[in-house]
Amino acid sequence: MPTITRRGARPHTARLASATATALLVGLLSGTGSSAADTAPVATGADLDYSCGLPDHNGVPSADLAARVEVSTHLPGSAVAGKPIEAGDVGVEVSVPRAGTADLFPSATAVESTSTLAIEAVQGQERAQATWRTTAPGTALPPTGDTLVLAHTGEVPTVTVNASGTLRLLAGALTLTLTPDVGAPVSLSCAPAPHGAREVARLSVPESAEPSAPAGTPSAEPPTKKEEEESGTGNVTVAPRSAAEPPPVQDDDCAHMPTGKLDTSVGEPPPPYRHTVTDLEGIPMCAYAVGLSTVRKQNGSMIINDLAGTPGLMHVRGVVRSEGGGWSPDPLDLDGYSQIWSLAELDLPDARSTFLSFGFVPVSAAVSFETSQITILTSQPHTIDPTTAVNYVAFRQSLRLHDVKVNGTPLDVGPSCRTEKSFRVVLNGNMFSKEYPYVNVFSGGLLTGKVDIPAFTGCGTGGENLNGLFTAAISGPGNEIRMNQAPTCLPGEFPVACPPALPELPSIKPDSSS
Repeated sequence: MPTITRRGARPHTARLASATATALLVGLLSGTGSSAADTAPVATGADLDYSCGLPDHNGVPSADLAARVEVSTHLPGSAVAGKPIEAGDVGVEVSVPRAGTADLFPSATAVESTSTLAIEAVQGQERAQATWRTTAPGTALPPTGDTLVLAHTGEVPTVTVNASGTLRLLAGALTLTLTPDVGAPVSLSCAPAPHGAREVARLSVPESAEPSAPAGTPSAEPPTKKEEEESGTGNVTVAPRSAAEPPPVQDDDCAHMPTGKLDTSVGEPPPPYRHTVTDLEGIPMCAYAVGLSTVRKQNGSMIINDLAGTPGLMHVRGVVRSEGGGWSPDPLDLDGYSQIWSLAELDLPDARSTFLSFGFVPVSAAVSFETSQITILTSQPHTIDPTTAVNYVAFRQSLRLHDVKVNGTPLDVGPSCRTEKSFRVVLNGNMFSKEYPYVNVFSGGLLTGKVDIPAFTGCGTGGENLNGLFTAAISGPGNEIRMNQAPTCLPGEFPVACPPALPELPSIKPDSSS
């Protein structure tokens, strides 16, 4: 296990990584401060020893990697019973030997990271579970002999206690999702070192500050029995901060019905006999989809519709058109033809991408997506042969780059740095996929395809033309997209698969089709 260096003796590069992370997030975090007490927030910190499992080529942890985890909070000096306690903008700084991660992404020069830390809120015999999700922007990978420092920051759920006493926050399991600029994302599962410290922070709830309600009674609505069983108590509760968590999906959210024209060019050729087309009102549905988009020139990928942020909900008008027909003049011939069309829309949140300019300079940028109406087709060209079934999802899309940084230094590209035209995206769903079979839009599953990204235009300010930089680094054919759609939620009096589930992030498999 490497020697642990105290904060004052940290290498200068670690300080730069931490400062960069703070600067990147200062405009994204609301910084609402503490609402639990009148006292000013107090900076607290904890240095914890962790052990992370390094995955082998099959993704199974096969070796241990020692890690140092520094957790910082801005809790109030004391709290008021019955009122939410906010930890402020939390930092989770993870330090690991670069040599231990060298085999995970041997060709990468920078990595983005998301941390998910389990926190146990304990007051006496009562406790509740919370999850702290924080992110670290693109971090340059140091030489093999140095330490890789990932400075995560973010907002976390509040904690409410309804009795006086000392509240302790204890750290538990930690998951790191590392996305290199070259190669596929890697997930590390980490646990506190045996017999090591776990306390992140503690604060007091004075007896005089208790509310008039009896102990164990929440200040708002009382928890349900299920909530008490999940948290371990009705006296310590955890709630998401409204600015950090997407609101729950209601029936009204899912009832929205997209309008527009279908892209029928993706359809299979109709049969010569009894071909009929029936337009229908459609069924309101919704679903979440998450995926990875790979830039071929960089051999790197970015997360699309990241579930750790505020993901966009796909609204679907299911079954707006049906087609049928036959391949024989004999109406008794069983070999038929069937196509079901649906229309959808998805407003994607910005994604963050890191790539290399000229092969060695890390460039990171926020990517905004402008997506047209989405056509979804499930086709069965020959009903007697299920292997002929195909699924297509088609739409047009434009990309806009902003908040660009070159080697950590902001680069003003202007407000209109974008692809010079929209490009067509056609994804295929395979019902025989071994990863996530896609039968139709109702069941969801894996959708894959490759796109040709056009050249960029409008990049630069003050007469500076940066179009060539982004065109050379990003534009071109063969860029793979892999999206995993969860089953659709059908709202109504008797809802099905509601609220919409969150799908798993698919893996990147170069030159794969399923």
